[in-house]
Amino acid sequence: MTDARKRTYGYLTALAVIGIDQLTKRLALGSLDLHQPVSVLGNFFRFTLAWNQGAAFSMSWGGPMVLTVFTAIAVIMITVFIWRLRNHTPLFFIALGAILGGAMGNLLDRFFYGKVVDFIDIGSNGWRWPTFNAADIAITIGGILLVILNRGSAKRNPEIVEKNAGQ
Repeated sequence: MTDARKRTYGYLTALAVIGIDQLTKRLALGSLDLHQPVSVLGNFFRFTLAWNQGAAFSMSWGGPMVLTVFTAIAVIMITVFIWRLRNHTPLFFIALGAILGGAMGNLLDRFFYGKVVDFIDIGSNGWRWPTFNAADIAITIGGILLVILNRGSAKRNPEIVEKNAGQ
């Protein structure tokens, strides 16, 4: 398979993630009331509309403008990585595409609303995970895939370890 086709998989994955993310957020905005949980699977899985002005899991980190700029830089970098990388598996490009699409989805929210739309709410017994969205899921899955795909790469490519050790 050519690198061009693999890159296409990455960009198509990003577009699919953006579409799913933005569609689900529009549905949440149109059908949920702010901070009013709607049970899907009892108390464990709910939809709860929330606005996230911070970084992941609503952590404050430099303010909305810093987060917007940081996310935009990350989007540009990942776009360039997908374009320039060679000799990786299609799954590697799909993982990068998932991260790119998720970052773009949340960046669009920051541009449109000044904050990110979150609505997926899981937890039990008084413990709740911070509310999140489809973009966050894509970023997480893409990141986990990259870790899995790259684990042991130093064993497969000992010249990388030697080169980095000398720097």
